[in-house]
Amino acid sequence: MRDRSWTSLGEIMALQFLTNAVKKIFLGGSNENLVRQVSFTQQWLAIARQSTATDMNNAREQSDLSIGDFRSASAENAGALAAYEESLAIRRRLAQIDPRNIQWQSDAANILDQIGDEYRNEGMSYQAITAYEESLVIWRRLAEIDPRNPRRWRDVARRLNKLGDVKLDLPDSSGALTAYEGSLVIHRRLLKIDPNNTRWQYAVAEILEKIGDLRVAAGDEKGALKAYEEMLAIDRGLVAIDGHPTEWQLNVSLSLDRIGGVKFILGDTLAAAEAYEESLAIRRRLVELDKSNTQWTQYVSLSLEKIDDLKRAAGDYAAVLAVFEEMLAIDGHLAKADETNTRFQEGLSASLTTVADVKAASAARALAIHEESLAMSHELAESDPDNANYQFEKSVDLEHVGGMRVV
Repeated sequence: MRDRSWTSLGEIMALQFLTNAVKKIFLGGSNENLVRQVSFTQQWLAIARQSTATDMNNAREQSDLSIGDFRSASAENAGALAAYEESLAIRRRLAQIDPRNIQWQSDAANILDQIGDEYRNEGMSYQAITAYEESLVIWRRLAEIDPRNPRRWRDVARRLNKLGDVKLDLPDSSGALTAYEGSLVIHRRLLKIDPNNTRWQYAVAEILEKIGDLRVAAGDEKGALKAYEEMLAIDRGLVAIDGHPTEWQLNVSLSLDRIGGVKFILGDTLAAAEAYEESLAIRRRLVELDKSNTQWTQYVSLSLEKIDDLKRAAGDYAAVLAVFEEMLAIDGHLAKADETNTRFQEGLSASLTTVADVKAASAARALAIHEESLAMSHELAESDPDNANYQFEKSVDLEHVGGMRVV
């Protein structure tokens, strides 16, 4: 029988050229010669399909064809779902021919992931879930075949994250939480194997953030706090390993924000204030590193807003005003730095309005306090007209009330 491996190699080369050529055309780099070459090369794909149809047991050719469809779909970014479905059908046939072939099973799982992604991008969440769940079954089976291989379990965890994300889109909070917790169990196991693996530590922190957010939404503040505190410990550990990466420092501040929010909900305003203040200090240091970084400047403004919530709840209007005046300065800087950015201009307008409102509220609150004090000093002065101290206190209160009413 004739050796057909050279034909398969030719198909691969042709498909690779077709992929690159279509990319150039798609990006606007078309020319007459390139179009002719694409037309010629497309004939190779037709030949490959015809050849495969006449010899369905030739696994090598079917494998080449599915890879070509997969790459072509990625390049054109059009009709991808149909190409993926055709490729998946080929991989399933290959798996039936040789169920022990791990590569073909993992290829099928990868294609299912791509199909799930396409469905999710189109807003078809239930179809995406079906694809991801079938992919997850394959990845679990491969992990169980080689249970000591961390990469296999990492593959399982990634698909659980995908499943959790798409269930969150529905929203199916309970299903998403179950998926994320399953991923967390796997990542904890991986960290026991390699405790110094910063990539896995970072992945655990990301999952804990999602779990904490879901628990807050469900009203489980204590469960959320536990997840956030573990996340913060990981973030601090990453900074301790290498304090230079600003992303890790920012992650510490984001974790502190979440902890502060939960503490505030639980009524522990002192602990909430401590978390927010530490987060603010980190962000101020980041701004000092790069004053032109508007994103970090915005994070400072967000921290100030959270601190403002606490000050308002405590009725400390003087502190609220100080916070908002700093926010006003930041928003003014951002608006001046990019006058075409409507979001920055809107932020400046909002800050100006808020400062005016806070000043008015602060004045009204101060007037009410002075009027209450005047009523008390008046009663004391009336009860003992000869008491010089009572008369003096009354005169002071009258001055305060009169001065504020004039303003």
